[in-house]
Amino acid sequence: MLAAPADHTVRATFEDAGYTLCVLMGKRCAREAADAAERYLRIPLAAYLREQDERPHLTATGRRGPPRSRRWRFLAGR
Repeated sequence: MLAAPADHTVRATFEDAGYTLCVLMGKRCAREAADAAERYLRIPLAAYLREQDERPHLTATGRRGPPRSRRWRFLAGR
């Protein structure tokens, strides 16, 4: 990417790799995914998994907390 920043094929491949890393590491941005991957490779697997258990878990829809409609009703006092 650094050698040919104007090459659209190289850029697309770079972005695909970043997206794949985000999916694999469960992160929303490439920088966080890269940091998580480096941490995964640096520390023992058991320690990494313990660290992941301490994070808030996502719901089945991929969001933290109740669906928006329910949350909105709660905030609106209904």
